[in-house]
Amino acid sequence: MKHLAILLCSLFILTSCGKKGKNNPKACNGNTRRDVKLMLDNLANEVDTAAILTTIKALGEIKVSEVDKNTTRLELEKATYTITGSIDKIKRYRDGDYHIRLVDENENYIITEAPNPGCEYAKNSIFHSTFKTNAAFIEANNLQEGDVLTITGVAFVDLYHGYKRKQAKNNIELHPILKIEK
Repeated sequence: MKHLAILLCSLFILTSCGKKGKNNPKACNGNTRRDVKLMLDNLANEVDTAAILTTIKALGEIKVSEVDKNTTRLELEKATYTITGSIDKIKRYRDGDYHIRLVDENENYIITEAPNPGCEYAKNSIFHSTFKTNAAFIEANNLQEGDVLTITGVAFVDLYHGYKRKQAKNNIELHPILKIEK
């Protein structure tokens, strides 16, 4: 009986983990404002891809509206920005997306994200080829903490996650990344 209970628990854990696993098309970019993150929403064609050169600190000081999971694209999220910073953390998440957290010399942080081009939703984005280029760049360049990058991406206001983390004070991210330079 004890072995049966262990087996059933193991099967439950394995099947529930599979739903959130790496490259799972149902998990990619979560389900919160996914269309905005992947440039699939009906306002994506209004995004100005002529990037504004700025700093991590300046992006973190922009006044933003609070968002929830149903918020449509904000005016701010129709702008593209270019920033330079050092990699504080780089990680490929279980959904296949690359998160690159940059930091400046004054410990201002921003999260940038390169969507998984294999995600079923990402394949419908007008920037799908860009997602593929960025993933290939990240994989080919063996990016490490401390490397200095210049990243261009679309402004995205993330939800408040309810806990303190190293990010822009106003929850702005660059998501999706449109260009990475080392």
